[in-house]
Amino acid sequence: MELDRWIDRQARLSAELMERAISATHLRRVRAPFSQEIEPARGSVLASIAVANWDPEPDYFFHWLRDSAIVMRTAAELAARAPDEAGRRRWTRHFEDYVAFSLRLARLDARNFPSAAGRTEAASRKFLRPDAEIRALDSDGLLGEPRFNPDGTVDIFRWSRPQYAGPALRALACLQFLAAGGARSADIDALLRRDLDFTLRHAGETCIGPWEEAEENAHHYYVALAQLGALVHGRAFTGPAGGEAEARLRAVLERHWTAECEVYAAIWPFRGAARDDLVDSAVLLAVLDADLPDGPHSVADPRLWQTLAALEALFARDFPINRGRAAPALGRSRRDRYFGGGAWYVTTLAAAALNYRRAARAGDESYLARGDAFMETVRDLIPPDGHLTEQVDRATGAPASARDLTWSYAAFAATAYHRGDAVARLAARC
Repeated sequence: MELDRWIDRQARLSAELMERAISATHLRRVRAPFSQEIEPARGSVLASIAVANWDPEPDYFFHWLRDSAIVMRTAAELAARAPDEAGRRRWTRHFEDYVAFSLRLARLDARNFPSAAGRTEAASRKFLRPDAEIRALDSDGLLGEPRFNPDGTVDIFRWSRPQYAGPALRALACLQFLAAGGARSADIDALLRRDLDFTLRHAGETCIGPWEEAEENAHHYYVALAQLGALVHGRAFTGPAGGEAEARLRAVLERHWTAECEVYAAIWPFRGAARDDLVDSAVLLAVLDADLPDGPHSVADPRLWQTLAALEALFARDFPINRGRAAPALGRSRRDRYFGGGAWYVTTLAAAALNYRRAARAGDESYLARGDAFMETVRDLIPPDGHLTEQVDRATGAPASARDLTWSYAAFAATAYHRGDAVARLAARC
C-alpha cells in the first residue's frame, strides 16, 4: 500500500532528523548583541537546529522542557522498537544523557548569576529579563522554567513563565523509558522523584499554557492533564499524596467541560462563550501526552471526540488549504495569529495518533481509516525533501515559522508507531 510505504519512509527520516537535535555538541550559536556563545551539551535537545534571529524565523535554539520531554519519550520508544542492538543502544544512550543533563538543570545555582545587561548592547537590553529574577530562582523556580540554553545555562530572555507541565512531561518520558524496558538507574530515580514531587506540589495551579502566551496565566487543560498523566503512571513513586493530587486534578479538569457547547475548553476561566472561541488543539495533545488507560480524558472519552469534531469543523471552514480534504489540517485555535496562525504538523498528527490509539484499544477499523485520512493530509503538506517546519500557511500550505522543528519530527515518528500498533491489533482479530 502506497500510504504504508510513505509513512515508513517519512518515519525513518523523521527519526534521523530528530536525532540531529539531540546532543548537538558540534553546533555553535552566537548571539552577538548579547555576547552569547552557546555550544549544546550532551543530553540537551534543541527545539530546532536552525539558527534564526526573529528575522522573521523564530530563534528556537533552546532546550525546552516540554519539547525535549516529548522528543525523548519518542526516543524511548525508538530504543524499544529498534530493529537491531546497535540502534537500541544508541537511543538508550541518548536517553541516559538526557536524564543526566536534566538533573544538571534542576541543580543549577543561579544566586551568583552574572549580569546580562552589562554585556548586552544597549538597543537589545529591552529583551532581557531582570537579573534579580534569575538570581531568585530556587529549585522550584528552575523546574518551572519553560526553557534553558542547551549548554545548561539559564535563559536570559523575557518569556512567559512559569510553566508547570514540563516536569510532568519529563516524568512521563522517564516512566515510558522504564515501561519500554529501559534500565532503572539512580539518575532516573532521582529525576523522577524530583519531577513528581514538583508535580504534586503544583498540581492544578495556574500557570502559562502549552503555547506559552503571556496573557494566558490561567488553568490549562493541557497542564492539568499532563500532571494527572504523570501521577497516574507514576503511582509507584508517589504514595498516598498522589491519590489526593489525582482527585484534585480530576476536579480541575471537569471544569473545562462546557455543557452548553459540548467541548473541552482549553483554558479556564473560559475565554469567550462560543464553541469556536473555546476549542484549542492543545486538548488533543493533552490526551495524547497523558495517555490515560481509560475513562475521562483518555481516548475512550466521548467528550474528546466531540471536541475533535468541533476542531475539525472550525479549521475545515477557516483554512483555505482544507477545501475538499477528507480530514482537515488543524491549527491551534481560532485566536491564533502566531506566524499567521496556520496549520501545525503536531496538532494534525495528534488527531491521527488519537485515532490510531483508539483503533488499537477498541479494535475498530473505522478509527484506523480516519487516522489514515489525517495522514493523507499531512503527506500533502510535507515538502518533497521530508523536512518539517512548525506550521504551514493556512492559505497556501507553504512552510512557515521555525524550520526543522524537532517536535514535528518526534510527532511523526510517534504517530507512525501508533499506526503500526493499530494495524497489528486489527490484524490479530482476523
